[in-house]
Amino acid sequence: MWFQAWKRNLVTVSGTEKAMQGVADTLREFWAHRPVRPRAGRKIGGVATGIAMRYQIDPVIVRIAFVALALSGGVGLPMYLAGWLLLPEEGDEVSPLEALINKGTSSMSQAQTVLLSFLMFPALAFTFGSGGFQVIVTLAATVACIYLLQKNRGHLAPAAVAEPAPVPPVAGAPAWDPLGAAPFAWDLPEPAAAPQPPAPRPRKPRVALATAGAAALVIAGSAIAWTWAPWFTVPHVIGLLIAVLAAGLLIGSFTGGARGLIWLLVPLSVAGFGMTAVGFEGPHNLGSLSDTPKSVADVKDRYRIGVGSVMLDLRQLPDSGSVKTAVEADLGELIVHVPKNADVTFNCEATSIGELNCFGKTAEGSVEQVSGTDFGDNGEGGLKIDLDVRTNVGEVKVLRD
Repeated sequence: MWFQAWKRNLVTVSGTEKAMQGVADTLREFWAHRPVRPRAGRKIGGVATGIAMRYQIDPVIVRIAFVALALSGGVGLPMYLAGWLLLPEEGDEVSPLEALINKGTSSMSQAQTVLLSFLMFPALAFTFGSGGFQVIVTLAATVACIYLLQKNRGHLAPAAVAEPAPVPPVAGAPAWDPLGAAPFAWDLPEPAAAPQPPAPRPRKPRVALATAGAAALVIAGSAIAWTWAPWFTVPHVIGLLIAVLAAGLLIGSFTGGARGLIWLLVPLSVAGFGMTAVGFEGPHNLGSLSDTPKSVADVKDRYRIGVGSVMLDLRQLPDSGSVKTAVEADLGELIVHVPKNADVTFNCEATSIGELNCFGKTAEGSVEQVSGTDFGDNGEGGLKIDLDVRTNVGEVKVLRD
């Protein structure tokens, strides 16, 4: 029995190694035959146009993908700069970055290459400083798309227009025959061929119509979800619609017939970015929030931030009365300090992934929650506090000190 189990495990490990080797080979093939940035038809650095020519897809689709990535936590900006530095220009031996380390020649000057390299630092700082977990997911999805492109369309090459070969002169024939009397110079018209009916135009797949139908289903499903999932908000719906439209554009780039979806994807991406960065509650949805109320009336019903940190200090409150408040964040650190003798009923939750430490009760991982009541050192009696501390991704602490 143990031998059969060992054999099965060996087969599984061998299959995994083969799969990983296949992925590595595909990525190496992508690097060996990477896109070339053309000199004509480019908008900025030719990265999007080069990718489109390499895999024979619509360049507008690639440009929209970079814009969407730029709106998804800023990922598109460092990726475009990386393509500018690592993809060779048409006619060059190597890429600008390779030329900088003396691996060949590039038409881009060293000063321009150094400037682009320096621009990568603020671009990466902005991306990873503001995007958090979303950036990692977006980067992983982008690498997966590059892998699939190379796997399925890596064998294609940009179509080249062949120049017509010159017709060689007939041996012994004069270079000029003013009368056209020589038989070999006669150029009699061929009899006209019978007119043929025009070939029917091939019907393009109705990708746009199918995508619009899927988007309508998302809207209908969202209306139902709102009745039983209060956390499901308008930004979630916009995110799902963007995903559906992006999938339709990706399919349409290979089959045709979906270019009109761009005019829906662009405004939705801008709206989604605005709601994510600013939110419905004003421009203070990013950064840090701190409050130290000194009376029960000073305690707000809700302390909310999108991305950042919240520090709520309740230790200045009186020894009697009752308060109820919620502290919430999408991504960040939440810290609440409570008085030593207060009776605290608490609920601490990380709805996606996080770390919890509430009155010594700890948890970490995905979808974690701890709750309970803590009466302090003097037992039950005194100020009563009802706390709901919740984040999607981040750290939650409720401390008695």
